[in-house]
Amino acid sequence: MPDVVESVRKLLQDFVAPELRELKTELKSETKRLEDKIDSQSHRFSTDFKRLEDKMDTGFAQLRSLIENQNLRAELEAARDIANLRERVTRLEVERGTQRQ
Repeated sequence: MPDVVESVRKLLQDFVAPELRELKTELKSETKRLEDKIDSQSHRFSTDFKRLEDKMDTGFAQLRSLIENQNLRAELEAARDIANLRERVTRLEVERGTQRQ
């Protein structure tokens, strides 16, 4: 029986252990390759996300500018309308001989 145990032990040391070491080395190499690939993709995604973020910021800035311009145009138009109305009221008051208080 001790010979059988010794034979199995020798078989494990001579054949199985080197195979396991080789598999462990291959696994470490593959893990490193995958980690590098993940890091590369992560960097690319980060760059793409930053570019998209910048594009959105630019678009929102343009939109804000357009809205502000539209608001300014509306205010200018309202001021013109008020000035025209004042002028008409003044003319009517002069024609009728009445004055505003």
